[in-house]
Amino acid sequence: MLHGYSSFVMAQKGTNSAIKRRKVFGLSIDRQLMLDIQHMALDQDRYTNDLVEEALKDVLKKYREKEKNAK
Repeated sequence: MLHGYSSFVMAQKGTNSAIKRRKVFGLSIDRQLMLDIQHMALDQDRYTNDLVEEALKDVLKKYREKEKNAK
């Protein structure tokens, strides 16, 4: 699976301002979870990195809404 790697290479080239804003971040996650994400990326013809970013945005939204409702 090179989906994550391709995103990394694009970030290194820095071909536009959106890519330059990216931060390379090492992460250790459950092996099966990563395999599931990689398979989903292949099924959806998307980069693994895009799915991980989408999931992180969803988690941030979820917790921000919880904080707002608690106030």
